[in-house]
Amino acid sequence: MAFLDKEHKKEIEFLKEKWNSLKDLEELAQKKRIPDIFQDNGAKVLQQVILSGMDFLPGREGNDAVDVNGVEWEFKSINIATSATGFSTDHHSTLELLDRFNSVPWLFSVYEGIHLQEMYVLSPGQLNEWVTKQKNNLEKKIQEGKANSLNNPKIPLKYVKANGTQVYPFAKDPIDPASLDGKNNK
Repeated sequence: MAFLDKEHKKEIEFLKEKWNSLKDLEELAQKKRIPDIFQDNGAKVLQQVILSGMDFLPGREGNDAVDVNGVEWEFKSINIATSATGFSTDHHSTLELLDRFNSVPWLFSVYEGIHLQEMYVLSPGQLNEWVTKQKNNLEKKIQEGKANSLNNPKIPLKYVKANGTQVYPFAKDPIDPASLDGKNNK
């Protein structure tokens, strides 16, 4: 295809048409306080907050969403087409941060490309086994003087599937993620 030849112009028109159809999605995202569907997984986060019935918490610090009970949640997603090993956490996971990981509910979303496949909830405390392993690893590094934080320890997809509750695709009797947030089931 040569620059601005017939085929290229056709492709440009197709792109313009599809791009314009994103305006509705952008408006919906802005209503949900997601400023940009192309930054920080904005479109995926929009899909997750709508399907989970939660509200997005803007900003890059802290938790990602809040449910109807006022409980804040951490959201994580993985694209199994590019990385099937585990969910990223934080580049500076300290002992305090690891404790926080285990004190909030998590919504884990599994994508293949841009297509949502599954969603799982882990309630507060359900990351205990994983957190304990990470803390032991970090405490050893601290004692050896090698590090004071872990660099992005991954939460294995296998762990999430084995310990979490699948909430999407919706079952015949769907489970409201907010019913698993720890506020109603302690």
